[in-house]
Amino acid sequence: MSSVRGGLAGVAMAALAVGAHGFAGGGYPGTSGLMLLILAAAALGALAAALRPPAALPILMVAGQPACHVALSGLVQHGHAARAMEFTAHGPMLLAHAVAGAGCAFLILVAERLYGLISRAVRVALTRPAGPPARVARLRPAHHSPVSKTLLALGAIAPRAPPVTA
Repeated sequence: MSSVRGGLAGVAMAALAVGAHGFAGGGYPGTSGLMLLILAAAALGALAAALRPPAALPILMVAGQPACHVALSGLVQHGHAARAMEFTAHGPMLLAHAVAGAGCAFLILVAERLYGLISRAVRVALTRPAGPPARVARLRPAHHSPVSKTLLALGAIAPRAPPVTA
């Protein structure tokens, strides 16, 4: 499941970084900027796959947005390439990247939870029952042969017992 989380985190990180960057007026990357962004997103996705607690994913996603911003602004010709490291100076850009990172982490955690629930339901629905339940052996009382009336009339207490008169 962690590899699914890592893959989703990497892909969503790149897609939302491009969207947030463009929405805030930063422009869209060319091929070289896109390659650098894919490398940064792949590294962040591998790190997200290695993290165990789910609470660490939003922190990683928000912290990864500046790396994606630097990848986008370092090679993209959109007016502020010289200020690529001044991530916090541009308010709408910072806000767009932060919202994109937090929203992406929330969606990944929801998708991971739903995947677990749905896969468990499908597994239960498609699994064959093992068969009828095993029979439990009951203790039976010792089998008594019916005592004939003639033996009882003679005074015997059982078929192989000696007569009472003997």
